[in-house]
Amino acid sequence: MEKVLMLLLTGRSVNKTSGKSKQINIVNRSWFECNEEPVERSSTMQYTYNTHFGKQETRNVIINQVSLRNVDPREEYLALEKGFALDIVNGKEEWYMSRNTRIKLSQTNYDMLDWQLGLAWHSNIKEMPSMFQKILTKYIHHNNFNNIHSASVDHKRFRYCLYYHKGSIVAITKILHYNPPFPFADHDILETNFFIWNYHQPELHLGTLTLEHEIAWAKSLGLSYLYTGPGYEQSSIYKSKFDGFQWFNGMEWSTDVEEYTLLCQRDSKIRSFKAYTTI
Repeated sequence: MEKVLMLLLTGRSVNKTSGKSKQINIVNRSWFECNEEPVERSSTMQYTYNTHFGKQETRNVIINQVSLRNVDPREEYLALEKGFALDIVNGKEEWYMSRNTRIKLSQTNYDMLDWQLGLAWHSNIKEMPSMFQKILTKYIHHNNFNNIHSASVDHKRFRYCLYYHKGSIVAITKILHYNPPFPFADHDILETNFFIWNYHQPELHLGTLTLEHEIAWAKSLGLSYLYTGPGYEQSSIYKSKFDGFQWFNGMEWSTDVEEYTLLCQRDSKIRSFKAYTTI
């Protein structure tokens, strides 16, 4: 899934009518490092807080980034547990705080794909399929998206799950692999990073079928969770429809689907700094 730009924006907006102030929080990206501290005493990971932007003449707004550095491969599970997600920019890995989402697999009972529907799948493909760009272009145009072309970037962490209908590739899921906490673990931690399809026979509901399949597949591997990427805007509400859904609210993993849905709807409605002050 395309990473939503992450910046922690904090500030206080004064209502000129009531005189009351309100703290607001949003997220984006920055680069000027201002502070860092260990995540855990036994861990090499460090929180990094970077300043980026501020206004104090017309309204009081400060934008900062919260990220992680020095993440050891065996600590990646801990970074995920604390709500961080991984982005890959120009081959560089960046951990950023997000409204991450996941499925608790012990609470699910989905089936893998039904061959009787004429569907088949092939997982753990290491190289980006030649059909990826063609299907991605169709997917972008169909949904009128403007900011997901970087989904076509490849990396050694990515594997691909191909879905076929009657012998032709109709959908692809980009799977992001995280290192397991123990070197003798049977399988990596997995994230369904990005899903695209060509809208071939919409009545098949491939988006739902393939995620149910991936949940069942991850459960069969003995994993505890299947991560499903950051959850922002209305296009991410569908994730909450699956059994075992959880989302990171900034402090802990939550199962409050109603609150998550309201936040995603609000994300899509807000288009300016002025609108943030009404939150």
